[in-house]
Amino acid sequence: MNQELLDWKRVVIKVGSALIAPKGRGSSVRFLLALADFIQTNLRADKEVVIVSSGSVAAGAGLTNHNFAQKLSIPQKQALAAIGQTHVMQHWQKLFDHHCAQILLTRSDLESEKRRTNAKNTLDTLFAMQAIPIINENDSVVIDELVVGDNDNLAAKVAVLCDADLLIICSDVDGLYDKNPVHHPDAKLISFVDNIDDSIIGCADTTSNPFATGGMFTKLEAAKLATDAGIDTLIVNGREAVTFETLKKSRRTGTFFKGVE
Repeated sequence: MNQELLDWKRVVIKVGSALIAPKGRGSSVRFLLALADFIQTNLRADKEVVIVSSGSVAAGAGLTNHNFAQKLSIPQKQALAAIGQTHVMQHWQKLFDHHCAQILLTRSDLESEKRRTNAKNTLDTLFAMQAIPIINENDSVVIDELVVGDNDNLAAKVAVLCDADLLIICSDVDGLYDKNPVHHPDAKLISFVDNIDDSIIGCADTTSNPFATGGMFTKLEAAKLATDAGIDTLIVNGREAVTFETLKKSRRTGTFFKGVE
C-alpha cells in the first residue's frame, strides 16, 4: 500500500496533555521540539497550520503546586485553566518565529452559525497574517451545557470549520492498535483505516490520565467526524521525533484514516 501522504495545504494538529505536561503537571517543551520543527518546515513551504492545544489545567497545577489528594471541583479546574493557559501560550510562542494567536472556544461558538462565521473569518485573517492559531476550549468559563468535552473532537470540529485538508492527532501511543497494547503485548498496530465501523470503534480504550478527557475512543470519534467531511486524519506518536521526520518526507506514520471522497 502506498505510504505517501496526499499533498495538503492546511493542517490542524491536536497536541494533548501527555505531550505538553508529560509529568502530569506543569508544562514542558521536551516533546514539542520535533513537532515545532515540522511546523516551521511547512510554514516555510507556505502551508497553513492550526494547533489545538491541551495542557492549561496541568500547567496551572504545576504553577500553583496544587494538591491532588482530592478530586478537583469544577471551579478549581476552571481557575487552574485560567492560570495555566497563559503559560501554555508562552511555551508555544518561544518555539516559533511566527506570531502565535490564542483562540478559546466553547461548543456554542461552533454550533451558532454567526459565531462559526466569526471564528472562521478570524482564522482566515490569521492565515493571511502568517500567524499560528493556538486553539483550546475555554475551560476557565465553560459549563456542562457548553462544553465540547475533549480536544480531539474540538480539533476535528476546527478542521471542518477551517476547511483543512489534514488532521493530525498527536498522542503518546503509536496509533490505533487492535487491542490495548498496555495490557496485550501481542497487540498489532492498524496502519490504515478506510471505514470507521463498529469493529474499529471496538479497538478503543479510555484513558487513565487525570488531565486528559478522552483516550482512543475520542480520537476515533474525532477521526470519524473529520473523515466524514473528507479530511484525511492521522493518529501518531507525538513523543517520537521520528514521527515528524517521517511526516516531513510526506510519508504516513501511525494510523491513517482516509477521508470520505
